[in-house]
Formats: sequence, C-alpha cells, structure tokens
Amino acid sequence: MTAHVTSCDWTAHQKVTRPSRIRSLFAALMHEIEIRRALRNVSSLDDAMLHDIGLTPGNIEDAVRYGRH
Repeated sequence: MTAHVTSCDWTAHQKVTRPSRIRSLFAALMHEIEIRRALRNVSSLDDAMLHDIGLTPGNIEDAVRYGRH
C-alpha cells in the first residue's frame, strides 16, 4: 500500500500580482479617514501652537495631505 498526498489548493493557480479593486478602494477610504482624523487634531491647535510647528491655519490641510517642504 502506498499513500497518495493530494492538494486541493485552488489559490495556487490564481495570479495574485495586483490588489483587487475592492481592496484598493478600502485602502483609499482608510487613508482618507486617517487624513481627516489628523486634520481634526491639527485644526484643534491654537495659533501659537501652529506657529511653533511652522503652520498657519491656511496651510493645515496641505501640510497634512502632502507634508511640509
């Protein structure tokens, strides 16, 4: 008697080279939620605190979304 080992792993034959559209959409949504949370936190700072970190109320969103130069 010999034992035969078989595998039924159907995922081994699928291409997993790029993320699905749903995963990309979910990642984009989560990124936007993180940005909005950071915007709320930074926007709650007073003008003196913003000045200390080199920001003004007018450039908070750009700094949060794209970083400072």
